[in-house]
This record gives sequence, structure tokens and C-alpha cells, in this order.
Amino acid sequence: MTCLVNKLIMAVQPGGYLDRPQDDNTINAHPAFKRGKIAGILETLAIFKDVITGADNGSGTINSPEIEKIRRSVFLLRDALEHASDKSTYLSKQAKEALDEAIKVANTLIYQKG
Repeated sequence: MTCLVNKLIMAVQPGGYLDRPQDDNTINAHPAFKRGKIAGILETLAIFKDVITGADNGSGTINSPEIEKIRRSVFLLRDALEHASDKSTYLSKQAKEALDEAIKVANTLIYQKG
């Protein structure tokens, strides 16, 4: 089945949905594609916010291997700062301040998992 839209003939999928995968990630992308992309980005930000603030204790894994690699890297950085801030060395104050500032900034994210 075809449909004439803006003088263009487009294939209509069952149920009336116009699927144009070639438009994905372009200015002509379907609004659902854009909503899905935005939702995915926001979910990823929430993962890192939880790591930075300590809400995520590091157990388990994320289904995306690439996101999991970055999550693990952020854990290592957070753990190093947390460990250094507990010591009585010259850099412990800076480590504590850096960790506190990172948590403060992460908590300002507008998107919150619900």
C-alpha cells in the first residue's frame, strides 16, 4: 500500500506507520526515533549519576558492554577518590573536595529515574 504525503509516495506499513529507516538520526527522523534516542541518553546519564553519587554500589552489570566499560571506569575513579580522601596525606583534602563536587554536580541533573 502507498500513501501520498507532501507529493511524495511513501510505503505505509501495516497499521498505518510510515517507516523510513533512512531518515533515522537525521532532521527528517520520525518523532518516535527522536524520543527513543533522547530516552536512551537520559537513562545512560542516570546510570552514571548513580555511580557518582554512590547510589549504585557496583554490583551487577549493564546489558550494554560499552556502557558497562565506562561505568566500571567511573567506579574506579570514584573508588580512587574515596580511598584517597580517607588518608591523612596532602592530597586527601583535594580528593574529598573533588568527590564532593562531583556528587554535587551529578545531583543537579534534571532527569531523575522514576
